[in-house]
Amino acid sequence: MKQLAPYLVLLMAFYLTSTSCRKDKFNLNDTVKVNTDTLWFDTVFTKVSLQKPRSVTKQILVYNPYNESIRTSIQLAGGANSHFRLNVDGEPGYRFNDVEILPKDSIFLFVEVHPDPNNNSPDFNPLIIRDSILYTTNGKESKTMLIGWGQDAHYFFRDSIDKDTTWANDKLPIVVYGYFYVKPGAKLTIAKNMKIHFASESWRNLSGRNLRANGWLFVEGQLDMKGTKDEPIIMQGDRLQPDWEETAGQWGGIWISHPSYGNQVEHSIIKNGTVGIYCDSSSGKAGQPNVTIKKTMIRNMSVDGISGKGSTIVVENTVSVNCGRFTFFGQNGGDYSVKNSTFYSTTISGRQDETFVYLNVRRDELTGAILERYYLKYQFINNIIYGTRTDGEIYADVDSNPTFFDTSSYINYNLIKTKRSFFANPLFNNVIDKNPNFMQIDKYNFDLDTASAAKDKGILLSPPILDDYYNRPRKGNPDLGAFESKF
Repeated sequence: MKQLAPYLVLLMAFYLTSTSCRKDKFNLNDTVKVNTDTLWFDTVFTKVSLQKPRSVTKQILVYNPYNESIRTSIQLAGGANSHFRLNVDGEPGYRFNDVEILPKDSIFLFVEVHPDPNNNSPDFNPLIIRDSILYTTNGKESKTMLIGWGQDAHYFFRDSIDKDTTWANDKLPIVVYGYFYVKPGAKLTIAKNMKIHFASESWRNLSGRNLRANGWLFVEGQLDMKGTKDEPIIMQGDRLQPDWEETAGQWGGIWISHPSYGNQVEHSIIKNGTVGIYCDSSSGKAGQPNVTIKKTMIRNMSVDGISGKGSTIVVENTVSVNCGRFTFFGQNGGDYSVKNSTFYSTTISGRQDETFVYLNVRRDELTGAILERYYLKYQFINNIIYGTRTDGEIYADVDSNPTFFDTSSYINYNLIKTKRSFFANPLFNNVIDKNPNFMQIDKYNFDLDTASAAKDKGILLSPPILDDYYNRPRKGNPDLGAFESKF
């Protein structure tokens, strides 16, 4: 036994040396896996409290499915200023470097959100709080989005109704994340003075349509939204900071689809979206338009202000301005009555097309050959169609064959910026290439000043339009556009 002792000591020393010098093998090619790409905090603070509320804690599982250990760095993108709080395997912080996860093992991340429901400042608490957790593994990045409700409001997340519902003013705004869907047979009534905010997310399939869930109010039932002059309904994006107030493309818009008809939009402001009001319905009921739009301002849309596709649309005393493509677009035919309204766009955003467009044909993009024809009827009267495009602001592509065209259609008594001789026909009584002299375009004041060429150039209608956008009475021969001049 004494003879074996030296060998045992050497064997033990060799074992200890070999194990202390052993290096674990690490995966140097792959990235960690995470059990969710988005973490939602949908608790709504509906009452003001004197004490800071305790957040709901949610967890994320980060796991290593490989046969070798892996190292990853984890950080809260918003850093120390984030509304979210992060804890990695029991350790609080906002950045964790070289976190080791053993083969076939995992770690937990714990996340809280801490808005202050007593502070509704848009700089301190946006309506929707966004951040993300970033994972950097072997030079590759992935992330988990963090979404939370930030202010005292009524929140709807990819929601829908199948019965009549009213959004009434109780001093709290409505916030829609993704979309709000009014199903066939249901009616959504929106009361005066309501503030409605839409937040965008990713592409979704809704009712068989591939639309971006970019904050759409999607209507297959019926919409009744009527504000007043002093208490209009306002629809806009969810970013409240001044820099975002008029930035286009923040949300989708109002999408009216078959079998919807009889929708009403009045005394409303719809701004900074993609399309103000888009209607893809054929007429749902004889004598009922798909949508009637009155005394409403649609502005700063990244694509279109009012867009109809084979639809029946009535527009009166309405302003559609500063859109990335068209302020009015009637395609695939339809029945359009547009009276005493103002359409205007600049070309600052790079817009190249005319701002007011209507068609009843679809052409081959390469040859220009007509592929399809659609039935079209229109009444465009007492409007202003103007903008900064040098070559004019109106375009029509119409097959006037009575099979596809209502011959009672007219475009009369409008102020139009155009180089196209058709619209200058003396029988139409249009005012061509004259300045409407809007009061203050940069402040969205499209009232007419004393030198406006649109003053007293309209015609009395039957039935008459008795007042203007601001409820001011129309006098004598009405002014063109949505506003009766004060002068």
